[in-house]
Amino acid sequence: MAGRFTDILSGYFRRRTAIYLCVAIVFAMGAGFGGLAVGHVDEADRSALALHVQGLLAARGAQAMAPARDVLHQALVEQVLKTAGLMGLLGLSVLGAPLVLGVVFLRGFVLGFTAAFLVDRMMLRGVVLAAAALLPHNVLAVPAVLLAGATALSFSVAAARVLLGRRDIPLHHHFFNTVLLLLASGGMLVAATFLEAYVTPVLMDAVVRLLPPG
Repeated sequence: MAGRFTDILSGYFRRRTAIYLCVAIVFAMGAGFGGLAVGHVDEADRSALALHVQGLLAARGAQAMAPARDVLHQALVEQVLKTAGLMGLLGLSVLGAPLVLGVVFLRGFVLGFTAAFLVDRMMLRGVVLAAAALLPHNVLAVPAVLLAGATALSFSVAAARVLLGRRDIPLHHHFFNTVLLLLASGGMLVAATFLEAYVTPVLMDAVVRLLPPG
């Protein structure tokens, strides 16, 4: 049973390799443009952002861990609804499919800008800080975003073909698969939020203590 399910799942993703590749490229482009955008930010604004980051780092030790209920609420609202849910609705609407790529690009842009900004202002120290601050939860968050985006686009493509006259496409199966994969993406985003709330601060505190002040 487990082997059959694995075969079905691998077949589903294999048939949609082009869509997943397209979404991954758009995310990578967003990250690249985000990194390049750091160089176009006014020096005064960069200095203000740097001071804000330094203040956040200095205050981390005094901050208490957020209650699990608050973290779950944040995950459901900020991640599940505004990311996986939004892309799902755009994909189901068919006409909103291009905007799915916009959401993916924006998520990549934010990640690329944040990492590049830390490196630009703090050099080697920024590389270590960026790894501690961004890597743990994005190990789950990035695949979740790619999964949600590709799943939404896949349904849009199937629905568009049906609207254009194709009768051999079982749209109800596509809808069921889309809902399941969006739920999986949402679960990954919730897990990523808990990592960001409980694991990332510990790593950042350790990095701040170990690294010499910049």
